[in-house]
Amino acid sequence: MIIAIDGGGTKTHVGAFDRQGHLLYETIGTGCNHQSLGVDTYQKVISGLIDQTCQNLNMTLHDIEYVHLGISGADLKEDFDRLNAATKMILNDIPFTLENDAWLILRSGLTHHQGAVCICGTGANAAAVNENRETAILRSLSYVLGMYGGGLDIAREALHYAFRADELTYKETKLTLEIPKLFGVSTMSDMVPLLYPHNTVDRHQLAQVTALTFRLADEGDAVSIEIVERIGSFLGLETAGVIKQVGMEKDQVPVVIGGTVFEKGTHHFIDSMTKHLTKEIPHAYLVRPQYLPMIGGYLRALDHLGIVQDDVIEKNLEEMRIKR
Repeated sequence: MIIAIDGGGTKTHVGAFDRQGHLLYETIGTGCNHQSLGVDTYQKVISGLIDQTCQNLNMTLHDIEYVHLGISGADLKEDFDRLNAATKMILNDIPFTLENDAWLILRSGLTHHQGAVCICGTGANAAAVNENRETAILRSLSYVLGMYGGGLDIAREALHYAFRADELTYKETKLTLEIPKLFGVSTMSDMVPLLYPHNTVDRHQLAQVTALTFRLADEGDAVSIEIVERIGSFLGLETAGVIKQVGMEKDQVPVVIGGTVFEKGTHHFIDSMTKHLTKEIPHAYLVRPQYLPMIGGYLRALDHLGIVQDDVIEKNLEEMRIKR
């Protein structure tokens, strides 16, 4: 049994497979990002989901051949030291590899190992790998450390400009009318106690603000369009940066785009991202993932085991392709 894990900030997706690509069991649990939730939570979530998988398949840890984990927040050496140690305590002698979840999305869109990936979900990231397997990935830690462009950033921008419009320091926008409705209040002034001095708004509520901003952009709200185009421009430039780091700026580079914001976002967002990416990398082109990231994790496990993604595996994975 091969186990693939896609661990994010809000959910953790686990799948168990055989070597031929048959999905034996899958389950989704809560988030496990150690940066926001702590290493103890990471360990509890991963251990619990693996135990659940074994119990449902009437198997034990000894039946696991390999585990591949793609984990958000696996950015610096210190992160890998902590996460590898915590994972070793769960798996003991079971072979495993652990990497940033960006590589799962890249593998879920490409059958080869040369290209780039841009993720936009709760947060954002970008990575690239060239034909010599040289890699580059953003630090993806904070705005101060150079990262900007996730769904939370869109929500924060929307709130910022809604408050500014309410105080007549920026252009009028429907955000001032629609944001309060999401929180069951009447005005932007009513929003203040929810955000200051103590922020009581959680990530799920902010995700609603992001979705609202996309909807209003599609309806022609000028400020919402500005916001999503600006965030798209950051992602385009950040993706171009990792491609340059591995020396592929003159190549035809497939860029796999993944994450909930790319899935649900407006064309203004993707068009802006593409415009700024191709200005720097003229032959880059966007690719949609063929599978969910967890399946990409399974394919990464096969790579580490030296198992070729052949026609049999392709056929067995066919039903799990993303339908569009």
